[in-house]
Amino acid sequence: MFYFGLKIKFHCSAVQVTAINYMATAAASVPVKELEDVTECSICLTALTDARGLPCIHTFCLKCLQDYAKNKKPGDKVPCPFCREDFTVPEGGLAKLPRNYFVEKVLEVKKLASRLDHDDVECETCSEESNTSDRNRERKAVKFCTDCSQNMCKQCLSCHTKCKATSSHKTVGLNEGHDAEDLLSKFPENRCDKHNDEVIKLYCCKCKLAVCMMCFVKGHKTHDCVDVKEVADELSKQLDGDIISLRKTDDECNTLIKTVEDDKKKFKGEIVKARQAVSSEAEKLHSLVNRYKQELLNELSQVEKKQCKKMESIRDDAELHSVKIRNFIQYGTTLKQKGTACDKAKLVSSLRERATGLRQFDHDTDYNIKVAFEGRSSYDEVKRMFGELDADGMLCVTS
Repeated sequence: MFYFGLKIKFHCSAVQVTAINYMATAAASVPVKELEDVTECSICLTALTDARGLPCIHTFCLKCLQDYAKNKKPGDKVPCPFCREDFTVPEGGLAKLPRNYFVEKVLEVKKLASRLDHDDVECETCSEESNTSDRNRERKAVKFCTDCSQNMCKQCLSCHTKCKATSSHKTVGLNEGHDAEDLLSKFPENRCDKHNDEVIKLYCCKCKLAVCMMCFVKGHKTHDCVDVKEVADELSKQLDGDIISLRKTDDECNTLIKTVEDDKKKFKGEIVKARQAVSSEAEKLHSLVNRYKQELLNELSQVEKKQCKKMESIRDDAELHSVKIRNFIQYGTTLKQKGTACDKAKLVSSLRERATGLRQFDHDTDYNIKVAFEGRSSYDEVKRMFGELDADGMLCVTS
């Protein structure tokens, strides 16, 4: 799985409103740091702008998504930058992805928390008035209107609540303690994606969608629809069940991760042992080869010495016999040429007996001149002698 170095965060969907429980003891301690976990884009690592949600619930800035999938066309599959799960580019482009109003509401809570963090906040309604006669009036803001996004002093707030058009607006006391869930409830209801001027009021049980009245009239009139507030508790219970189940799955994942890491550590230890066994076996085989090599060389030396001695002995005998024959020939030739008839009569008979003896030379060649070494080493033979790895990667010595 690829993450492109993105910061790992978990983004909530609209149904998760009641599952969030950011608690604070005073206005100055609203947990802005925790709210950053659901309002930060995992691509640009800054606060989400024009937040768009993917089917996998991960949320990103629209511009970041457009830069990420700039070459993609409607209908193309694109992996989520965070979890790599594919989503389809909708008709009309990425701008048609649903807005995450919940995240936008949380962003507003962050802004409000920043306002609540200051003790002295001026009324923004007063500052817009040009009447100089009111310069000395108390301008310290006491409430913040989430519909108008303005701080108001007591006098402006009084007018605000009496005006029919703004009497239903929700306000937050600036000097009161609030937790994040309370602040979220003070903001206007989510607007419909298809009808921006309509507030989501109904939940279609058949389509499992939160819809406005226009959506109900146009596409869900025959469906079983209920007030979105009535189904919120049940949806929260379902979400709680999913969260509990996923926590168990997460525990299983973490257990598996630990098991795999432990097994990997053991496996690496076995690899080290196997490497040592391979090297040891190689040294052993090398030693045996050298030993047998020396035995063969010693045997060759013994054969060489024995056969050479025998051949030298035969050669010496042949040389000695050759000397005797040459002496006989020289003596016989001289006798034949220089001797008198009497000399010949006396010596020829014995010379002939001597010649007969010299002719009976035994040509003994009882020695071996053929010496060869026939090697039988081959890759397969070395494998057979050396050893092999078994299925678990352990060295199995067979030599």
